[in-house]
Amino acid sequence: MMERRDLIRWLAATAGVHAVQAFAPAELLAVGRAVHRRAASGAEFTPFGHVQRTVVIAAERILPGATEANVGVFIDKMLADWHTPEERARLLAGLDDLDARCRASAGRDFVNCAEAEQVAVLTSLDNEVTALRAGPGNERAGGNQHWFAMLKFLTVYGWCTSETGMRALGLYPLASRYDGCAPV
Repeated sequence: MMERRDLIRWLAATAGVHAVQAFAPAELLAVGRAVHRRAASGAEFTPFGHVQRTVVIAAERILPGATEANVGVFIDKMLADWHTPEERARLLAGLDDLDARCRASAGRDFVNCAEAEQVAVLTSLDNEVTALRAGPGNERAGGNQHWFAMLKFLTVYGWCTSETGMRALGLYPLASRYDGCAPV
């Protein structure tokens, strides 16, 4: 069984997210928990707009339970506060690409596709990222720069640092500090 710190370390290693790469696992956990506490809908996405629905559904297909963990709002807040304008633009352009792929294969946008069609297109994107990472030379960085790698990272990171995810992993409530020699 993977420990929380190992999971967060793996997330940082595979994410390619420049803002959080230098953080220690405990710092990554603290940042994620703080983002969940401050997250407010609509920082980047129009509340209940097409982009937000696409992110929420994609996150749920990537990791079932993401909706319950409020991962869509977490991703919105992370894009607003932690990512550069170029990274936000890359993710938003990727979501347009997701809709274009779905229109080409199913004749409708991602949010209107059947669950099996949604999973198929996301699996195809995941395979593309995996192929980029497995390529010769410095291709790993190319895979980490792919918009789907960012979406997948933010989904898993958001779920793992949410109360819902931490309860599912058996990590909630977090242990608090105990100082047995504190003055009265």
